[in-house]
Amino acid sequence: MEDNQSSAASNNNPNGLPLSNGMIALMNSDAACRLTAQEIIQHLHTDPKLGLNENEISNRHKFYGPNDFEIDDDEPLWKKYLGQFKEPMILLLLVSALISLLMRQYDDAISITIAIIIVVTVAFIQENRAEKEIEALKKLVPPKCICIREGKSQQIYARDLVPGDLCILDIGDRVPADLRLTEANDISVDESSFTGETKPSVKTIEPIILSSRQTSISDRKNITFMGTHVLNGNAKVKKIVYN
Repeated sequence: MEDNQSSAASNNNPNGLPLSNGMIALMNSDAACRLTAQEIIQHLHTDPKLGLNENEISNRHKFYGPNDFEIDDDEPLWKKYLGQFKEPMILLLLVSALISLLMRQYDDAISITIAIIIVVTVAFIQENRAEKEIEALKKLVPPKCICIREGKSQQIYARDLVPGDLCILDIGDRVPADLRLTEANDISVDESSFTGETKPSVKTIEPIILSSRQTSISDRKNITFMGTHVLNGNAKVKKIVYN
């Protein structure tokens, strides 16, 4: 499921009401973490105890597609590298280097150029590494997970989850999707692959109340992220969309 698809849907229907085709307008995890558990349940049009019915599951799976990461890797590396020079700060430094060159301040021009190359190269390496980590996370998606559908606990393939599915997380589970907690019992999650923080993230079902700024990954204490690992406790969660 692509983030741009969900973002477009949310922009067209910010209140989460059904779209003209009967599907719900989705939201990203920044928006989802600000809502109460009850608001999320209403937004996703699902039953908090019984989960989704088979007809709704089929319709949502056809519309939203499989629960997989989608990575566009068609762009060659050289083009990605050159793309770093489009950043406003880099462009400003390039202008400064050009002005220094025209004023025959060659030492300054050389210093600025070297600084640009270093900054661009570091940014390129970090971006390329992040893409590889996402690809690795894709391979870590567990083949199966536990969810409740039509009031029954079922073990299904993680890629078959749809928005609104009610999932069960327990100690040792790898999180199968981006999920909003609706019930939790002392659950903590290893999010080091996302945040670099080795300390477990203790989760809650309470909404995150912040200013209008976008929340960081570590702020979203009521969200568990795809590919992370449950270290302690258990929870009931709703599948939302990718962050």
